[in-house]
Amino acid sequence: MQDLMEKKVLPLAAMEKMLKAHGADRVADEAKIELRDYLENLANQIAQDAIRFSLHSGRKTIKSEDIKLAVRK
Repeated sequence: MQDLMEKKVLPLAAMEKMLKAHGADRVADEAKIELRDYLENLANQIAQDAIRFSLHSGRKTIKSEDIKLAVRK
C-alpha cells in the first residue's frame, strides 16, 4: 500500500485545466505530472508545518492561521 505522502491526490485533469486557464493551448502529460508533483510536495510541506504549529499551540485542530503561518515560513 502506498504511503500517504506518496499517494497522488491532485488529478492531472485539474493541472491541465489550471494551465489552460492561464493561456496554454495544449499541455503535455509530462507537464501535468511535473506540476502535480511540485504542488503536492509543496502542499505536504505546508501541511506538516501547520500540524506542528497547531500542536505547539496545544490544539489537535488545524486552523486557517496554522496554514497561513506555514505558508509564510
